[in-house]
Amino acid sequence: MLAAFGLLFIIQNVAILIWGAGIQKYSYLAFPVNLGGAVFGANRLVIFGFALAIGLAFYLFLARTRQGKAIRAAAQDTTTAGLMGVNIKRVLAICFGFGAMMAGLAGSLLSMTISINTAMGLKYTIVAIIVVVLGGMGSIPGSFIGGFILGLVGSIVNYYLDSLLSLTAYYGLFMILLLVRPTGILGKK
Repeated sequence: MLAAFGLLFIIQNVAILIWGAGIQKYSYLAFPVNLGGAVFGANRLVIFGFALAIGLAFYLFLARTRQGKAIRAAAQDTTTAGLMGVNIKRVLAICFGFGAMMAGLAGSLLSMTISINTAMGLKYTIVAIIVVVLGGMGSIPGSFIGGFILGLVGSIVNYYLDSLLSLTAYYGLFMILLLVRPTGILGKK
């Protein structure tokens, strides 16, 4: 994980050298939508719909397909999965491809609501790690619940306090959870 963070900083600095450190801002579907008295941005509803569909499709892929079962087996115990006939190198390549694809989709969806710059990835990477640990390592339903809880906490902090404190609130929630339930919300011992 530390090597991945180091690679993140290298990629950010290369991107700054190529494209500069300027912020690019545009609005896409930035009109309000009234749903039962609550007002949402249309772009946020589109993001919610896509995120829900992608998450559900990926969950069904992991739970119902042969390749998904191979990925879950390799995640639990690589040696045993290899002995059972799972091609570990292929599984790792598929997982890398899925990770890159989902990161690209997330960045594309996120660009509908925030300003784009070359150093924007670190905050969202940290939030993603907190969501995964909060939900329980390896638990997709737990990650959904963890993401929902983190979103609620962030919205409450943004409403009552400064938006810069939301990351601090995430860390606080993360530390409390690790003290109370180190395996996460739906994690197994």
